[in-house]
Parts: sequence; C-alpha cells; structure tokens
Amino acid sequence: MFKTDRLAIRRARTDEADIELVYRLWTDPKVMTPVGFPHGLRITRQEIAEIVTRRDSSVLSAILIAEKLDGDAIGHCKLGVPDDEGIAETDIKMLPSHWGQGYGTEIKQGLVDYLFTHTGCKAVKATPNRNNIASQKMQEAVGGRRVGEGVFTFPEEMRDHTVDVPHFIYMVCREEWEKRRQ
Repeated sequence: MFKTDRLAIRRARTDEADIELVYRLWTDPKVMTPVGFPHGLRITRQEIAEIVTRRDSSVLSAILIAEKLDGDAIGHCKLGVPDDEGIAETDIKMLPSHWGQGYGTEIKQGLVDYLFTHTGCKAVKATPNRNNIASQKMQEAVGGRRVGEGVFTFPEEMRDHTVDVPHFIYMVCREEWEKRRQ
C-alpha cells in the first residue's frame, strides 16, 4: 500500500502470522486498556480471521499491518472511511516492545498523508485516551489540534469487561496539512 522511512503498511492477510499479530494486540491488556478493554478484547483467532476475510474491498476499512522494512511486524492500523462530513478516523495499535521509538508517529503521518492524497476527506480525527500522553503527542506531531473531549461509554451488555474511556478529540485538517507540505 505505502511505505514510510522505516515501515511498510499493507493489508492484513488471513495467514497465521497476521492473525496471530492482531490476536496478540487485541488481547494484550497493555494495548487495549487505553481503549476500554482492561483485560484485552474477548476474541478468538478464528473470529479475527473472519473479520479480516469479510472486510469489504475498500482499503479504507481494512485492517492494515505495519511492518519494518525487514518484514518484522510491529502492529496494525486502519485508515477509516470518511463520514458524511468528510472526516476519517484512524487507529493504530502497536506491540509494546516497539513503543517509544517513533513508529506510531511515522504510521500516523503515513495514514494522514494517504487519506489526504487518495480521498477527498476534509479532516482526520483521533480520540486518544486522556491518560495516553504518547498518543496525544503523536497526534500533535502530525499536525493534529485538540478540538474537544468526551467519554466513550460501552453498551450495557459490554460493561462487565469494559471501562469508560475519557478522551480528547484531535483533528488534522486538510488545509493545515497542505500548508505543512509546502
């Protein structure tokens, strides 16, 4: 799909390695606590394989794998389909062993660049947990501005294994992105 200085971003495949990577990420409490799953997501490898398989043909809604140029997978991400207002929401999850090395910012910049280059979206949104300072810095590093805050609350039937997520809302607007590229 695209490359950054140190990474290649590609669509997830239904092979064992990609399914295992997503499973490790989604069931890891360190990775999932900031998004409301303090014990990880309750999901099986088979369910992940089905999710990867049934994604529509659009790369915007697909699970993407982020790997170093040597092929070592470090996480996954998602571009996001622009909504009726032209806003796309991205997502990044990385293995904790790769945190603090600038990969998140590199992935985020690649996602923002891809969305503004290949779609007509007007803005790229992110909602990092208020306690996730690294994610907030990542949003700011790619030109994101804090425009609000909120609390995500899961449906009643999920409350026994989730927690509310207080978050900030960051936006990277196309106009600002274009100015930064000049």
